[in-house]
Amino acid sequence: MLRTITRTRLPWGALAIAALVAMPRHVAAQERSAKPDTTGPRIDTLTAVVTTSYRFLDKDVSGVTGLPLPVEKVPQSISLVNNDFVKAADLQNMGEIAQYTPGALWASFSPSYGNQFWLRGFSSGFAADGLTVGDQVADPDPSILDRYEIVKGPASVVYGAQSPGGIVNLVSKSAAHAPTYLELLAGSWGRWRIEGQTAKSLNRSGTIRGIGVVSHEEGGSFVNFVDRKKSVAYGGVDFLELPHGVSGYARVAYQRGENTPFNGLPTFADGTLVPVSRSFFLGGSKLNNISQATRADAGMTWRPADLWSFDLKAIYQYTTHDGQNAYPYTYIGDDGSFTFGGENFDDWHVDDYQVGASATRKLDDLGLAESSVSVSVRYQHYRYYIFERSLTGGTANVFAGDAAVSDSFNLATPGTTNYQQDQRMNYLTASSQAVVKVASPVTLVGGIAYSRPNVDQQVYSGPFQNYDPGDQVNYRGGLIVDAARGLTLYASYGESYQPNLRIDVDHDVLAPVAGRQYEVGAKYDLNGSLLLTAALFDIDESNVAVYDTTVANEALYRAKDVRHRGLELEASGRLTTHWQVKGGVALLDPKVTNDPQNPVNNGETRPWLPRTSASAYTSYTFGQGASIGGGVRYVGAVKTYDNSSASRTPDISSYTVVDGVVGYPLKRFLLQLNVKNIFDEHYYMATPVFQSLRSGLYPGEPRSAALSVRTFF
Repeated sequence: MLRTITRTRLPWGALAIAALVAMPRHVAAQERSAKPDTTGPRIDTLTAVVTTSYRFLDKDVSGVTGLPLPVEKVPQSISLVNNDFVKAADLQNMGEIAQYTPGALWASFSPSYGNQFWLRGFSSGFAADGLTVGDQVADPDPSILDRYEIVKGPASVVYGAQSPGGIVNLVSKSAAHAPTYLELLAGSWGRWRIEGQTAKSLNRSGTIRGIGVVSHEEGGSFVNFVDRKKSVAYGGVDFLELPHGVSGYARVAYQRGENTPFNGLPTFADGTLVPVSRSFFLGGSKLNNISQATRADAGMTWRPADLWSFDLKAIYQYTTHDGQNAYPYTYIGDDGSFTFGGENFDDWHVDDYQVGASATRKLDDLGLAESSVSVSVRYQHYRYYIFERSLTGGTANVFAGDAAVSDSFNLATPGTTNYQQDQRMNYLTASSQAVVKVASPVTLVGGIAYSRPNVDQQVYSGPFQNYDPGDQVNYRGGLIVDAARGLTLYASYGESYQPNLRIDVDHDVLAPVAGRQYEVGAKYDLNGSLLLTAALFDIDESNVAVYDTTVANEALYRAKDVRHRGLELEASGRLTTHWQVKGGVALLDPKVTNDPQNPVNNGETRPWLPRTSASAYTSYTFGQGASIGGGVRYVGAVKTYDNSSASRTPDISSYTVVDGVVGYPLKRFLLQLNVKNIFDEHYYMATPVFQSLRSGLYPGEPRSAALSVRTFF
């Protein structure tokens, strides 16, 4: 592969220091029902000095698994990423979180369509506060989230239609133990950010608390001409320990993002890199993308007795996406020339809501301690609508420079060709799960779900076509063994399904995508401070849609079967009082098991997926509150062709990136300096979403820095 010619660029942006004002935290201590905060930098109210004692491990995942089990007992691999870790490493989006999560993949780096998160080689599903949401065009800002619960493997028994790779549950910030703070940040390429949070009791007893978060961020990019803006507003009320065993919450969030579309750099036809800088911009500087997301959710829990609990939740999310996107239609020619075009988004919106109710009955009175049975019903409505006009482009040449290329792209105008797609999906899922401790060291887990999907789709202005896969039944089962103090061994089986929205050459709808996973693993919990996990998994997925041919401007697909096997190791938590760690290793073996159209691919490794990845991050706090830490991220080489490809294009090279962080307390102020890619590694990221070198490779970010100043009272 050709080595890129890199233009040296000063990686340091303007750095600013600002004072932060916040409500004293000791006010919360006066409210008897509010517990002290357990996350984020700490403050000693006697000396008024902030310390940097981050905590990387939170363990409550009952809301996403549907099981009344702590994470160390759930018979499934789960990674937890809390707000402490996000702050410590200055992670800005889901893609960066994926790079520090074993088994996860940053699958799309495009500012045009957002970051995409894959698990175990498959696109992941998403949930917010335990209810699924169908669209992630607007990557949720970390400032409104307590943590990310990343559950790997099939979850259809809990959620109905879901990916076999897993689901990411976004847990919104609670007012229960939240501090009040204000933070300013400045960094490379003109990046600056302001973020503030307030939380307080709304009544004297402290049983009703409110929280509000606002943030705004702007900046450029190491890619020339690319700019971005993001504004976030969030508010919530938590009802704690109300009479008759009732508690609940209500939350609303709004996020608006604006950025310059950029879709990476296509290669030459043989797969070699074009000899331009990694900051080279292939797009239009005057083009713009705007995404907006509004989300509201509420929930209530009623515990009338020790043996019973009832939950009711609802969520609504509405997202819009508008602007333009232009990109090359071809590989870069040997002379540097290419043709380009794109689309103008006139109307792109997603309407999504879900309601869910569940009941759990403990079985202690029947002589089955630590056992329970639960039932739940969920209904989700999801509508995806897009209407766009083509952008009439032209030709450009990379060797003329990115300013000249940008001028050409900026001349693209909406054409007369339109595209319209309207998907309407309604899912009803009823499920039941049981946890039965059959003996002192042995617990059995079982579950069954019945789903009735109703799916139809309209393409262009034709009639709606039904894509219903028919009623679906999925199962899960697990065996949990408490082998020794803190050590849990488990084995599990799970199923998943998704309706297929593709048709074949006979215009028949492809059968639903179905997944089955076997997993065995071990978890070791060291007194609640450190969690070690190991998991071996085997996923078989049938009816994966792959592009076949185009007839009369209509893309047609065929189905193939795949199998993904792998190993994941992870450690998260505290080694000592002052030493935090988070890291892991993932090995993936993705194979094609049956490709009827191209049997030459049977048994071959699937392209566009790294087989090896690893990460580690650590932070050490000294006696006076200062801290130092850093991380390393490794992604192995990625294959870019299969046996039916027209050419054998080269692999995308492996890469290793090193990050660092230093924190220093100054009375009520905490100064933190993050440096990413310390050694300025040159690398490119694979994008399995598009599976084509023509769609562009995304250059990794060069060395960058950010300085933040904040306080907690």
